[in-house]
Amino acid sequence: MFGEGQRTDRGIVLMPMRWAGTAVGRHDQGGAWPLAGVRGTDLGSVAARVGRAVVFLFWGACLLGALALFIVHSLTMPMASQSSAVLVQIPEGASSREISRLLEEQGIIRSSRLFELLSRVEGIDDSLKAGYYLLDPAMPLPAVLDQLAAGRVATRRAFIPEGFNLREIGARLEVEGIGSAQRFIELASDERLVYGANSPLTALVGSRPTPSLEGYLFPDTYQLAVGDEALAIRTMVDRFLQVAEEMQLAQRAQAMGMTVHQVVTLASIVEKEAVLDEERPLIAAVFLNRLARNMPLQADPTVKYVMEQPRVRLTYADLRIDSPYNTYRYRGLPPGPIASPGRASLEAVLQPANVDYLYFVADGRGGHVFSRTFNQHVRARQRLGY
Repeated sequence: MFGEGQRTDRGIVLMPMRWAGTAVGRHDQGGAWPLAGVRGTDLGSVAARVGRAVVFLFWGACLLGALALFIVHSLTMPMASQSSAVLVQIPEGASSREISRLLEEQGIIRSSRLFELLSRVEGIDDSLKAGYYLLDPAMPLPAVLDQLAAGRVATRRAFIPEGFNLREIGARLEVEGIGSAQRFIELASDERLVYGANSPLTALVGSRPTPSLEGYLFPDTYQLAVGDEALAIRTMVDRFLQVAEEMQLAQRAQAMGMTVHQVVTLASIVEKEAVLDEERPLIAAVFLNRLARNMPLQADPTVKYVMEQPRVRLTYADLRIDSPYNTYRYRGLPPGPIASPGRASLEAVLQPANVDYLYFVADGRGGHVFSRTFNQHVRARQRLGY
């Protein structure tokens, strides 16, 4: 800045201004400049304070972020480090809140609130499926959510042998931890559920030939959902329908002058009588020959089917039991199957041996002795010690 000028021979020369004080912007006339009252050293102090504030905010944000990540990680990390799966039932119609509380109570997850939050964020809070699940406290929370949303319920293996009836199948499922035997039998015996209007089984065998699914639960090895008896029944019926289609059961039964229900019923008796596969067509031929002659089948397994505690050897009193399943008292086929026949027994009825046998008796070694006449049959029994 320059002050007043001095006149010289060269003209007016401007002289440097001398400050009256030390304050910036204050001159010797006492006038105030725009930055009056602000020291030069104060500008650096303000900048330093702003810089420190920015650094503080940055590290504070980092700390809060790290803390948030730690909390989320702590809440989503597994409850346990070692695997110890727990069978948990998710009830039908349960909300995500109810499910989250249930899982927290069972010790599967750490935070029910975080479970709800994550399920909403992922858009699956209304997609969690009911059923029995094998859930492990060692699973992270996202894995638990994924399993429930996908409906990957717990399953267990069940082997259903040929010749099992409904009671035996139900007992097997209960032993394997798949479901209740009583519930299974109730469902398989409920006419409203067994033969629906649009049921493929109804289309195959007709409307309600018997009030249960006896004979139509195909024997096989299954991987079944735990706690879902209805699904187990549908799975076994679907397997029967698959086998029936593969064998062309309906067409071949019609060609024989029989219904599918009659073939399955007779095949179930063959299944209970036969031990050796090569004898199944022979046993089927005996029963078909007797039916053709209007002779009673006199099959022991049909009597045992209606007994509370079947005996290995029937008594004469047993043979007098008054039941349409007693083929000693009633001619023709019983009302329905007495067990689940396998493919070999179904095939034996559809393609029986070309023989004229009318009788057979167990030989004590798994096989049978077949006879054409009653006298031959009596002699065979005597030889075997009956």
